[in-house]
Amino acid sequence: MVGPGAPPVADLAGLGVARVSAGSGIAQAALALVHRASRELLGAGTYESLEGGLDYGRLNALLGAAR
Repeated sequence: MVGPGAPPVADLAGLGVARVSAGSGIAQAALALVHRASRELLGAGTYESLEGGLDYGRLNALLGAAR
């Protein structure tokens, strides 16, 4: 399991690691963004934490590639 503070994948590969897993870490990071965005919207009434989100075209392309 990798996460913040773990060595980069290239370093692990150099040590002979063949596979790394982020486990639920990616989902947890996404949920943390949902939490921050909700608090910002309900608190300050702003939307800055949504910056950098993927637009629908990009999402569709990514999901289409997974088929």
